[in-house]
Amino acid sequence: MDKMGKPEVQAIVKDEIKKFVNDSFEKEMKKSLSKSNSPARGEVVTIIKNALESVYKMLWVKRDFWKTDIR
Repeated sequence: MDKMGKPEVQAIVKDEIKKFVNDSFEKEMKKSLSKSNSPARGEVVTIIKNALESVYKMLWVKRDFWKTDIR
């Protein structure tokens, strides 16, 4: 009968715990973001908006640098 060593058992347990936590977190985030009046949803939208604005501003400032490569 094959016996698993302690490190293998610990690795399996850690993987299962990690999977459970990730699944639970994902379910809670979906539930929270699906509500239109959720504070979490507002924060996520604000973060995404700010990130896209920053990317756009950076691309606009550097437009002369990459403009010739597009044509």
